[in-house]
Amino acid sequence: MKITKIEKIKFKKNMFKVFFESGENFIVFADNIVKFGLKTGLTISENDYKKIISYNQLNEVISAALILVSKRSYSAKNLQVKLIQKGYDHESAVRAVKRLEELNYINDEKFSKNYAAYLSQKGKGEFAIKAEFEKQGIEKSLIINALESIKTDVEPYEQIIKILQTKFKKFSGKDRGEIRRIASFFLRRGFSSESISRAFREYKSISLKE
Repeated sequence: MKITKIEKIKFKKNMFKVFFESGENFIVFADNIVKFGLKTGLTISENDYKKIISYNQLNEVISAALILVSKRSYSAKNLQVKLIQKGYDHESAVRAVKRLEELNYINDEKFSKNYAAYLSQKGKGEFAIKAEFEKQGIEKSLIINALESIKTDVEPYEQIIKILQTKFKKFSGKDRGEIRRIASFFLRRGFSSESISRAFREYKSISLKE
């Protein structure tokens, strides 16, 4: 297969179209031209042609992945799912994510610690954070480390009291319907029933003193 022309694509950075004597053509990234030594007049084998196409397809997926991670943080699993949803095949998505991990654009350990801190600040309890990480496909060992990283001297029941003091200032702890409603609020956020019960008792005690 003989290359007859290599043409820069307008308005697309570092992308070229390669034309062959047979009438076929394909679009390649600039680094592919360098990697495979492509130039006008060069004759390549069918096997080399397939290698170039495969390598170029991978570069395309990596480029798409880089665009995604530039907009928000992803776990490795979620980025892989997102790429597949965008129409890329499973193998290419896996290879692209692997490459981004090698370049440290994707780091599940760093992601899990940052996300745990974010969810904790949003008033999420341990169970809710753990459930969210399982959705993200984070390994159990990383989940444990992330939960450890956000532990402070503040107990879960104390965290609940702080939320009560800001979000539920009129909570009296006397009305059963109100107690059930607010308890459900904290259960949905991953706090244990024991922590909620203790927080309500302590909060009621604080209110009486005031």
